[in-house]
Amino acid sequence: MNRQIVESRFRLDPELRFQRPELRLLVALWDEKRAGRIAPDRADFSPFVLRPYLPRVLIYEIVQENDRRRFRIRLYGTLVSQYSGRDPTGKFVDEIMSEQAYTDFNNGLSWATENAKPLRAAGSYYFVDRSFVQFESVTLPLTIGQRGQIEQLINITYYDDED
Repeated sequence: MNRQIVESRFRLDPELRFQRPELRLLVALWDEKRAGRIAPDRADFSPFVLRPYLPRVLIYEIVQENDRRRFRIRLYGTLVSQYSGRDPTGKFVDEIMSEQAYTDFNNGLSWATENAKPLRAAGSYYFVDRSFVQFESVTLPLTIGQRGQIEQLINITYYDDED
């Protein structure tokens, strides 16, 4: 089954008012690994470090095409795949969702990229074959190597109706 997110309604929360303590702890880890840099390096978040979160991890690669920034999915966790009914690894975010849903996603991913800060999001995803799914997530910007610019984003999502 391929569930496309056709609509989203969520709040972007740069104040990081988390309901889930796991997300609060993840931001503290991000800040610790940052160690005075603009953001932690991707190497700071190995699969070992992310192990408790792996099923719910999305990793976005930031791709600059002329004057346009796009976000390519590099990793799509198994729980996220279960909820969406697909695995769009390697695809761009703008290719896999409706224009309205993409606008919300692009706003959040762009904010985290431009501000080099964690961003909380909470709200609802509306899929083609189900009414809605409530979620809370955090997006964490990362550098790669010595370039000192944000090149990837890690997103961790929790769903309210998880078993």
